[in-house]
Amino acid sequence: MKAEHARNVSVVGAGLMGHGIGAVFALHGHNVTLMDIRQELLSNARTQIKNEFDRCIQAGLMTHDQRDDAFRRIETTLEMKEAVAGTDLVVEAVVENMDVKGQVFSQMDEFAPSKAILASNTSGLPITKIASFTKRPERVIGTHFWNPPLLMRAVEVVRGEQTSDDTVNTVRMILEKVGKKPVVVSKDVPGQVGIRILYTMLREAISLVEKGVATAEDVDTVIREALGTRLTNLGVLELADLSGLDLALTVSSNLFKDLDASKEPHALLREKVARGETGVKSGRGFYDWSKRSPQEVIRTRDEYLMRLLRER
Repeated sequence: MKAEHARNVSVVGAGLMGHGIGAVFALHGHNVTLMDIRQELLSNARTQIKNEFDRCIQAGLMTHDQRDDAFRRIETTLEMKEAVAGTDLVVEAVVENMDVKGQVFSQMDEFAPSKAILASNTSGLPITKIASFTKRPERVIGTHFWNPPLLMRAVEVVRGEQTSDDTVNTVRMILEKVGKKPVVVSKDVPGQVGIRILYTMLREAISLVEKGVATAEDVDTVIREALGTRLTNLGVLELADLSGLDLALTVSSNLFKDLDASKEPHALLREKVARGETGVKSGRGFYDWSKRSPQEVIRTRDEYLMRLLRER
């Protein structure tokens, strides 16, 4: 299958990520079928897509005609067989549980056309294991979108051990055609690329708070105002080149021995979870969310991402 022939896309799982992934493909001319196990989930997905499209219109990223055209391309169903019949590409976006994904991929494999590519939005489960639930492992691949999918351009394209070059190239070209920046992850490692780097940063950040080096607020201020402002247009390895790899070697030699290298989650994190301090969902985590609006934080995030898209 050539990328230009991939007109029909199915998304299994219409939640936080799935509805956004469906919106991306519909906006770029694909016929999209969203599938989930309850009608209220599908109804909520359509509402979320409309709201996100409307915000894009307000930000100047989309016209009313584009929104209406894209929305007409989205259908919903509760049946797997109906969802993937005639599809060219299926993107699975269900919970991060291998047993659940195994059941989903087994059904996708049974009902989807033999030409169809089966993709998983997993952020860390092994694609090779997911592919083992199908009879077409060469056509199974990871497509890890970032939240929110409509506004984030990077997608990690993850090879399993048996994923074919043709599948990788086709998916990469499909993603480019819908405005994404695909990154091919050539080895099926836990956490792929982005999650590994993010959790390396999280490990050190929690350690600094746990040791009393700085407060959570101050650690995040450094990340936002010192690191983040540059990382919007420069990668870490680009920064190393600009600074000089000789300097990077010197700093690494002095610093690495003192960085956190915990093999298990920090005691501070375990204690917070044990106390029920799980973040926004409980009202308290590293921050007191009774004094902050999660909706306002997300709105500010999305406005920033929209501004970046307008400027690019």
